[in-house]
Amino acid sequence: MFCSKTIVCLMLSAQLCVTFASVIETDCVSDEFLSSAGNPTDEAGEILNAGERDFSVNLIKSIFKDFNSTGIHKNIFVSPSSIYETLLIAFFGSGGQTEAELSDVLGFVTENVTTSKDEVKKSYLFRRAFQEIRERNADLGYTLINANKMYFDRSLPLGQCMQLLLRNEIEAVDFHNGEKARTTINNWVEQKTLKKIRDLIPAGAFDEETKSVLANAAYFKGNWKSQFKAEDTKKDNFYVKRDKIRVTEFMKQKGKFNYYPSEELRAHIVEFPYVGDDISMMVILPPFDDAALFETVQRLTPATLRGVMAEVRSGFYEVDDLNVELPKFKVEQSFELSHTLSELGLKTLFDPSKSDLSNFLDPKNREGVQVSLSSAVHKSFIDVNEEGSEAAAATALFGFRSARPLFHTDFIANHPFLFLIYDNKADNILFFGVFQDPKL
Repeated sequence: MFCSKTIVCLMLSAQLCVTFASVIETDCVSDEFLSSAGNPTDEAGEILNAGERDFSVNLIKSIFKDFNSTGIHKNIFVSPSSIYETLLIAFFGSGGQTEAELSDVLGFVTENVTTSKDEVKKSYLFRRAFQEIRERNADLGYTLINANKMYFDRSLPLGQCMQLLLRNEIEAVDFHNGEKARTTINNWVEQKTLKKIRDLIPAGAFDEETKSVLANAAYFKGNWKSQFKAEDTKKDNFYVKRDKIRVTEFMKQKGKFNYYPSEELRAHIVEFPYVGDDISMMVILPPFDDAALFETVQRLTPATLRGVMAEVRSGFYEVDDLNVELPKFKVEQSFELSHTLSELGLKTLFDPSKSDLSNFLDPKNREGVQVSLSSAVHKSFIDVNEEGSEAAAATALFGFRSARPLFHTDFIANHPFLFLIYDNKADNILFFGVFQDPKL
């Protein structure tokens, strides 16, 4: 059972009162923030949620475009939610043009109305409190972890207000000892992802100019509400292309599933809920055509995705006896995302000469002190099997035609498809993937 918004707001109000009780001068929040702490407006909360949904779709399209423009066709797996959370922390410490770009990319500028940074901070803290309750609830039927951490060099004069605001999400390390700092960060990511993401920061990533690392770790493990039986798993053909066939293991079952043939995406979609019904995997299967996957991604927009998810989860298209076949698969990947994020509009965040993250610093001692990010490393993992799925991801920004099936009784994912691990509670994409070839 989830706690109500009222309970979470009361907890957050108490937390913020204690947090700022000893602060005489608060340089990172306004008087209005303190007077209404713990009570984010519904409008601001929805803007934050909508911003994450829009960002997720834009990121997916950009990554897919990058992969296909080079002629490289491979499996893809990322956590848009992880990347968005990481950029939110950067937004809180940003200023000037960097703040304006982050505000736009993260969705805080809509129809010439800009949501204030204070409102975003309150909504973020509300989300974090809600997530903490979620992580501690052993009765949910799944495990979901999402954690942020900003590492700064001990020499930097950090602002007291920002340290109190983000509390456990800020930590000082000695970047002069780069290997020790790298080990500290990687150990934190490994612990948060239950050892599924190791060595997020590669050896040699830090130099004498490195002053900060912004990391996020996301982990999910859930069992299917309707599990596949291992004895029904059989080898069969997966059609990568019309002239390229792979043999792989397919999980099979017949049961009741939400199914939706989407004219908007030119694909048909089946929901595979996990125990608890809060989170589902959505498998989006285009027709069997070499260009169909690309066309479906091109048709994907925040509005169409939200509409499709609403149709799928409405239950109106529920099929009682659907034969489903889904390949077993694992994907583990590392991405360098600074180019992709720059293409989305973050032009200055990774430019040392233009990046402005000065609001992380003490306003009285930050003159002449530069804090910037040079890289965005994202590493992800997923294992889909008969019992369910286990997925993890981590991000670090550091100083450096209609597709209706032939028969409505069958859903056979034996050619390239998209899949989402969707948080039905938050109405957001936790993880996104493209499965194109069992051998990659």
